[in-house]
Amino acid sequence: MRIKKVSSLIGLSAALLLGPLSAVQAQGPGVYLGGSWGAYSIKKSSLKENDNILKAVVGAQFNQWFSLEGSWIDFNSTNSGSERFEADGKGLAGLFSMPLGTSSSAFVKFGEFWWSSDSLLGGTLGASKGNDPFYGIGFKHGFNDHLSLRAELERFDVADARLDALTVGLEFKF
Repeated sequence: MRIKKVSSLIGLSAALLLGPLSAVQAQGPGVYLGGSWGAYSIKKSSLKENDNILKAVVGAQFNQWFSLEGSWIDFNSTNSGSERFEADGKGLAGLFSMPLGTSSSAFVKFGEFWWSSDSLLGGTLGASKGNDPFYGIGFKHGFNDHLSLRAELERFDVADARLDALTVGLEFKF
């Protein structure tokens, strides 16, 4: 668990240190694909574990301030004693960006997440399917017109459990 936190901090530090070395990123319209890896934590019952998360995104950037994005997220299974949690789902979100110079931007996102879960938390079997709003903040750093490094912190509610996720990944813009 400590190694995952250290790895996340190293990845975020590398992203921030690469800032001055980048070329100009196109902030204009375009379609993009991306993938991220990270960790999530559960704020429910005795499951206080961190585990892996994988995320794939496809989006459309309409201008330098607004994008629509679809995502697929897999929360890796975790268990502790008799409690367990596993989920995945699809999301649709609007991203509102603020350009930071010519190559970077900070953003907030709000959307809906349709999830499927297999969980047993606090002695109660969780709902198997549902949908809930989610939100997050992030930072995107462009290396050139097509490739960006992306870091995000998001909050989800899945099967009556609050999940906080930190991911770092790459985005390719067409």
